[in-house]
Amino acid sequence: MPSFEEIMNMPSSEVKPPQAYPVGTYHCLVDGVPEHGKSSQKQTDGYTFKYKILSPYKDVDPMQAAEQQVVGKIIYDTVYVTDPPWRLKEVIDNCGVEGAETNRSLRERLSEVPGKQIYVTLRHENSPDGKRVFHRVHATAKV
Repeated sequence: MPSFEEIMNMPSSEVKPPQAYPVGTYHCLVDGVPEHGKSSQKQTDGYTFKYKILSPYKDVDPMQAAEQQVVGKIIYDTVYVTDPPWRLKEVIDNCGVEGAETNRSLRERLSEVPGKQIYVTLRHENSPDGKRVFHRVHATAKV
């Protein structure tokens, strides 16, 4: 990661928007404790998971994955806590954290997701103005 000074000294012509990762499934590692936050519009509580890419799965274009050097990069996924919090439970379950059928709380189980492996499937989504393409988490699955 370049320093702040290096970034600020970059010629503007070299600054390009990040490219969306190729669509498909990635074998990932949950990198750290998910961060609690709120959505900007409705102030809905949620957790942002950081998934570190270990390897692309066979449904990812190998040429694009190699060109973008996706291994080791981070996929961010914010999971909003709704009523019922089914998506949060699903992600925790897909991380392989035990206790889905017991009285263990979501908070307790969430604390165990760092370092767990998970499959993350990405799809592409256009920005509202149609000028950019982003990758978004479409689904997760157990390894």
